[in-house]
Amino acid sequence: MREKLTKLWKDYYTEWRDKVEWPSFQQLFSTTVAVLVGSLLLAIVIGLIDLLFSTIMRAIYSIF
Repeated sequence: MREKLTKLWKDYYTEWRDKVEWPSFQQLFSTTVAVLVGSLLLAIVIGLIDLLFSTIMRAIYSIF
């Protein structure tokens, strides 16, 4: 049982070290910036939609 676990962990380590293709720092940085910019744009759009709906609802409520 112990030998199987040891072999399993050695196989995991070998796969991570030799077979996994890790991104370069430049790729990692550019994708991180893209995610941050996309998240910021999405937050702005959602904020504008919320502002629009709240303005419309205030207008409707002021009628009554």
